[in-house]
Amino acid sequence: MRPDNLTAYTRRIMLASLITLALLTACSTPRITDPNARNYVPSPGSQVTVKQRIEVPGGQTRIFLQRGEIVNRLSQVDLYKPNCNFEVNTLQESPRYIEPGVYTVTRTTRQEKEVTLQHTNHIKLAALGFGVMARGGDGGPMLFEEVKMRLQSSQPSDIRELACRGVMTDPVLVEAPTLAEIREALGSHASISVPEE
Repeated sequence: MRPDNLTAYTRRIMLASLITLALLTACSTPRITDPNARNYVPSPGSQVTVKQRIEVPGGQTRIFLQRGEIVNRLSQVDLYKPNCNFEVNTLQESPRYIEPGVYTVTRTTRQEKEVTLQHTNHIKLAALGFGVMARGGDGGPMLFEEVKMRLQSSQPSDIRELACRGVMTDPVLVEAPTLAEIREALGSHASISVPEE
């Protein structure tokens, strides 16, 4: 390689490195530690207390809660209001129960999901990949942000996680549910306490 070509090559490598660094820095957001903040996510160590026995119907692994009420199926959930669901590991034909007790959050994740309303009453959910947004239905996508909290109990339990979603809205307006919205969705069935309070 001639010296002038080497310099141009070195500049391109440096520019590509700077762009990569800028993209990685832009994608890592600082963790919000104020429980009253809009995009706060309950941290590991938070505790979810199930106050009364909750039935998971046969043939399902999730039971939904919205406005403090139990909703048996996703098709009955109002996606324009915050909602949560408990999920168990095992699918069975007979009903199972989430027993009262304290469950510790061991991991939390956030993810935007696209909702495509089809011709029937069926709802199709598709997780969005990094930087990818698919168009579907008759217009642009509608999204909600979901916070998943992996749960662990000191007692034997089939419970896997508590997942809570913010309202379904346009991509530029999508936000995670607030801690107050999570508590409202759970109602008297369960509560959540976070280390930051």
